Parts: sequence; C-alpha cells; structure tokens
Amino acid sequence: MYSPPYNVEEIRLHYPDLAERPLADPVHHWRATTGIELIHEEPSLTEQERIWANWQEMSADMKEKSEDKSQELFGLNNSEHHRQIMRERYGVPKK
Repeated sequence: MYSPPYNVEEIRLHYPDLAERPLADPVHHWRATTGIELIHEEPSLTEQERIWANWQEMSADMKEKSEDKSQELFGLNNSEHHRQIMRERYGVPKK
C-alpha cells in the first residue's frame, strides 16, 4: 500500500528546527507538495529500499509524473536512478 511522503505541514511538524532545509531542496519540496514519491539518495540502505518499495506501490499516473520529474532533475528515470544509487552508494551489483 502506497504511503505518501510527508507534506509541507507534516515536515514542519516532525522536524520543526530543520524543516526549511528539506523544503528548500527541489526533490523534497516536490514530494511534499505533490504527495508523489521520487527516487533520490537516502542516508541509509533501509530508507533507500523503503522509498523504492513505496514508489512501486504508486498508481500508473503517479509513476508517470514521478518519471517526468526524475528525468528533469536527474536525467534518469526512477529505476535507472535507483540502480545507480544502489551500485554507487551501497555497492549492490547491477542486475
């Protein structure tokens, strides 16, 4: 079941002292304002795997919007970007 990223209000609620930093980041701001997952580098393997699994649970329409934004921001679709992050950051071989 898909779990949307925190929206702007939730980010401010959960991270009151740090909220402006993620909201200034294009990836986090887009996720917070659209409710759509976007694959990006997370600080831990567990979080990376969580957002990948979450992305896969989205509707086709949401995935299409996420793919467009991924191409715009990273020049890769979400699958390509996920594989790149897993390989470069976590040493997971390409399948």
